[in-house]
Amino acid sequence: MKKTVLITGATMGIGCALAERFAKEGSDLVLCARHQDALAEVKSRLEGRYGICVDVYACDLSNHEQLMRLYETVKDKRVEILVNNAGIGFAGKAIDQDIEKEDILVDLNIKAVMDLCKLFGKDMCERGHGTIINLSSTGAFQPGPYIASYYASKSFVLSYSRALEVEMKPYGVHVCCVCPGPVDTAFYAKSGGRMSAYHTSAQHVADVIVRTYQKRTVVVIGSLNKLLCVVPSGVKMKFLSFMKKPKTDHGRR
Repeated sequence: MKKTVLITGATMGIGCALAERFAKEGSDLVLCARHQDALAEVKSRLEGRYGICVDVYACDLSNHEQLMRLYETVKDKRVEILVNNAGIGFAGKAIDQDIEKEDILVDLNIKAVMDLCKLFGKDMCERGHGTIINLSSTGAFQPGPYIASYYASKSFVLSYSRALEVEMKPYGVHVCCVCPGPVDTAFYAKSGGRMSAYHTSAQHVADVIVRTYQKRTVVVIGSLNKLLCVVPSGVKMKFLSFMKKPKTDHGRR
């Protein structure tokens, strides 16, 4: 029997690469993103290439009403794997960040993840099987000067995922939290800051996720990133200050 995989933020970056990878495995897909045209392009390409069924839903998950509408629409599809990938981030001084934009960050990076985990996780627990994959970041392991809200949101995702794994495991549901380092995607470019020389590709991240999500609760991608996770936070924060500090005193580029 084919698995049905729901992926948020599925039209670019890691989400799009995961859609391709799960399609290659023969899974049917439910894809969610904000732009209908981009979703339609991904649907056409994956159905034509792999002969699977792809359902697409354009919605803004930072809007709770749209999130609930998505759940009510797709809950009967018996989603076997939920991938919480959608997210946003902003670089710059915390006090200079637009309040409304950062409220949206909290709604998307934290609240939407929590709500989707509860809604689909409860269904999975009642069925006695299922998997939740939450995309976090190596930024979850320390504070992030000049990208404070994004790193803090990813710390929440890591902590929440680890707790859910303990709670849901007795019901046959596995929760995996994935922590990639810098990834060469449009998301990283939009967030600001300097790209690390040690960045990886979205395709590589997707390959590692599909190979390891069933075996691990926390997946840190890349040998260097695994090493950096044990480096003292103070050292990493100094490096982040250099990498993320705005080019002007006013936090604007």
